[in-house]
Amino acid sequence: MTSYEETFLTSPHGELALPEAARGALTLWKRLCGGRALPSRANLKPVDWRHWLSDISILELHRGTKRYFVTLHGGRTQEYVGANLHKKYVEDSLTGNALSLALAPYVESERTRQPTFSILQPKLEHGPRYSLSRLVMPFTDATPEGGLNRVDRFVTWVGASSRRPYDMDIVYESISGDTINGDGMGEQVVLMTITI
Repeated sequence: MTSYEETFLTSPHGELALPEAARGALTLWKRLCGGRALPSRANLKPVDWRHWLSDISILELHRGTKRYFVTLHGGRTQEYVGANLHKKYVEDSLTGNALSLALAPYVESERTRQPTFSILQPKLEHGPRYSLSRLVMPFTDATPEGGLNRVDRFVTWVGASSRRPYDMDIVYESISGDTINGDGMGEQVVLMTITI
C-alpha cells in the first residue's frame, strides 16, 4: 500500500537548515529582489547563477491549461529527477498524483509569492531512503498587465540526498497504487513544503 502525506508549513523567520548550495541560491534571489517583493525576470541573468547552473531548472508560468514550461533543466537536475524536461511542459511529462507532487511547491510559491523549500521523500519499506530537495524561487514579469507581483517564472535549485537518480517512474508507480518491481513492497511518499 502507498500512503501520501503533504504538509505545508510557514517559517515566520525564514531560518531553515537549507543545504549550503540552496542557501547561496536563496541569498542571490534576495539580492536580486533589491527591496521589491519579487525580483524581476529582467534581473534573471544566467551568469549570476553559474555556481548552480547544473543544479537549477527555470520554469515559465504560462496562462492556460498547460502552465509549467521548463526552459532550462540543468544536467545534475536531470540526473536527480531521472528525466530530461528541457523545453517541455511538466504537464506533458507527468499525470495524476505524480504531477500534483511535482507542482505542489510551485503552486505554493505562486500563492505566497515567496521562495518555497520542498522535500519529496519516497520511503521503501525494506529499501533505501533518499530524498529530492527543491528550492523554488519566484520571479515577476513586472508588466502593467500582469502587475508587479504576478509570478511568471521560477528558478528552482534541485538537490538529492545521494547521487542515486531519483526515479519518477518509481514515485508514479507508488502513488498510483501499483507495486514496485512486482514484489509487493509498498512505499510512502512524504512531501514537506516550507514557505520561507
